[in-house]
Amino acid sequence: MTHAPFTGFAATDLAFLTGLAANNDRAWFTANRAPYDEGLKPTLLALILALNAAFEARGLPLAGHPKHTVFRIHRDVRFSKDKKPYKTHVSATLTRDGQKMSPGLLYVHIEPEGGATPAFDPQTIDPLDPSTLPSAQGSDDGYAGRGAFAAAGFYLSERPQIDAFRRGIVADPKGWAAVETALTAKGLTIEPGDPVKRMPKGFEDQAGGPLEAALKRTRWLVRRDLTGAEIAGPGLPRLIADFAADAQSLLTFGWKALRP
Repeated sequence: MTHAPFTGFAATDLAFLTGLAANNDRAWFTANRAPYDEGLKPTLLALILALNAAFEARGLPLAGHPKHTVFRIHRDVRFSKDKKPYKTHVSATLTRDGQKMSPGLLYVHIEPEGGATPAFDPQTIDPLDPSTLPSAQGSDDGYAGRGAFAAAGFYLSERPQIDAFRRGIVADPKGWAAVETALTAKGLTIEPGDPVKRMPKGFEDQAGGPLEAALKRTRWLVRRDLTGAEIAGPGLPRLIADFAADAQSLLTFGWKALRP
């Protein structure tokens, strides 16, 4: 099956997300969903396919899948006090094996600039979706409501993987310092990463040392904001692929640390 090339997210399709933020209910969604079905979804698919080609050309072992790595727009409200049924962005991940939950990823978040920030609800967190994290709500460092962006790195939800990443840092402090230096040279800063307040168990001997901040993180991610003009243009896949290449040192380090 031939897919249309990526040409950018149309303003009329992004306006659907703005309208959804103001009218987050099933009746409005059902009556106005054509831009989502006919515009946003196929455009996101075209972006994924374009990124797959761009990553392959750069030798980056990341790929997305139109079903397995795209986040649903529906929120899980079964145990939530906030019954708004829909997210107000579209998003996807690209990973080494094409599975959404794989560690070491690129996350793409498409949202109109200046959207409304939703209230934090712990029952509706999406794994690997930084916009739904507690740290993304009610702070200047939040994701949701601030437009489009790409993020790369390790969003780890299981303690064994988190500790394996930490052990990788302790085992190769020079390698980790080289990662931080390489990211800084590209203008990238590792996000706070929902740090723990105390040194994690098994790493107490690193308290007060140069690795303390890195070891207190529970996830290791860098981010690049995307402007409205960038997501509307055909050059978006190149911009995101360049960002992923700039973050490759972080990905390579983490994959090595998590190797069985």
